[in-house]
Amino acid sequence: MTRTGMHMLKKGFSFQGPAEGVHALKSWITPEDDLFLVTHMGFVEIDSDHWHLDIDGLVGNPTSLCLSDLQAMPQREFMSFHECAGSPLAPTLAKRRIGNVVWKGVPLSLVLERAKISKQASFIWTSGLEWGEYAGVEEPYQKDLPIEKALAEEVLLALEINGRPLTPERGGPVRLVVPGWYGTNSVKWVGSITAANRRASGAYTTRFYNDPTPSGVKAVWSVAPESVIVSPSPDDLLLADVPTKIWGWAWGDREISTVEVSVDGGGSWQKATVGPREDRSWQRFELPWAPASGHHFLLCRCTNEHGEGQPPSAARNAVHSVQVQVGV
Repeated sequence: MTRTGMHMLKKGFSFQGPAEGVHALKSWITPEDDLFLVTHMGFVEIDSDHWHLDIDGLVGNPTSLCLSDLQAMPQREFMSFHECAGSPLAPTLAKRRIGNVVWKGVPLSLVLERAKISKQASFIWTSGLEWGEYAGVEEPYQKDLPIEKALAEEVLLALEINGRPLTPERGGPVRLVVPGWYGTNSVKWVGSITAANRRASGAYTTRFYNDPTPSGVKAVWSVAPESVIVSPSPDDLLLADVPTKIWGWAWGDREISTVEVSVDGGGSWQKATVGPREDRSWQRFELPWAPASGHHFLLCRCTNEHGEGQPPSAARNAVHSVQVQVGV
C-alpha cells in the first residue's frame, strides 16, 4: 500500500555490509557503518508528517497513531544482537550478517493495550509500507508474531538505533524490533498492525522463512545459537610462539553458556572464556593462543543454556571457520 509522502529510494533486493565481514565487528556496540543493510523490495523514504500507524482486527478500540502520538508514549532502551536470517531461497547457507545495537522505542504491548486487544487474538500481524517485487512475489511485506512474543517487554516500535533517529535505510521513522528473533521479523517502515486469531497468510510467512523439520515446517523466529571468530582474520600477520588470543562473539535467543575453539580443524576443542550478556546482546569469548608456524584452520562452536548447539554445516548457524597463516 502506498501513502502520501512516500517514495522509493532504491528498488529491488539490496544488501550492504562491511567488506571484512565479521572481522570488522570489533566493537561491543556495532557502529551503523558496520551494521548490515538488507531489503527485499527496496528502501522507502517516508515523510514523518504523513506517517501513521493503524491498529485494527481483534481490538476493542481500533486506533491510528501519528509519529507525535508514539513519541509521547513511554519509551525504553534495549540492547540486542541483530541478525539477518539469510536468503529464504537458500535457508541452509550461513550468511553471518550480525551486529549488536541499542534500540529505543515504545513497547508494542503499550500500543496493543491502547487498542484494547481482544483475548481472542493469538497472533499479531505487522505490515511494512514498502512495495515492489521479490522472487516473483508482489505483495506487502507482512510478518506475524505469536501473542506471547508480541506482548513481551523487549518487543518495540523503535524510533532510534544507537541513540540516533532511524534513517529511511534502517526502516525509519518507525520499525518493529523483535529482540532474540531473526531480523526478518523486525518489520521496517511499519504502517499497520492487525490482531488476529490465526497466522498471516502472505508469502513472507507461508512461502518464505519457514524451515522443514522432521516434525513439520517451523517458522524462522527464535535465533539459534551461533558464534563467529572476529580475530584473528586471514589477513592478520601472526608470528610463531608469540602469545595472542582468538576471540569473537556468540549469541542466540537463549543465553550462551559455552564456547569451544579448535585450532586444528576440529580435531580437538578447547573451552574459551565467555562473557556476560546485557538484555539480549551478544557475548564475547576468547582463548589465549601461542601458535606454531604454518597453516591453521580455526573453528568455533557454542552451546546455549538449554544444551542446543551449532551444526557443523548446512545451516544458517553452521560452525564458523577461519584459515590463518603463522610465520616464523
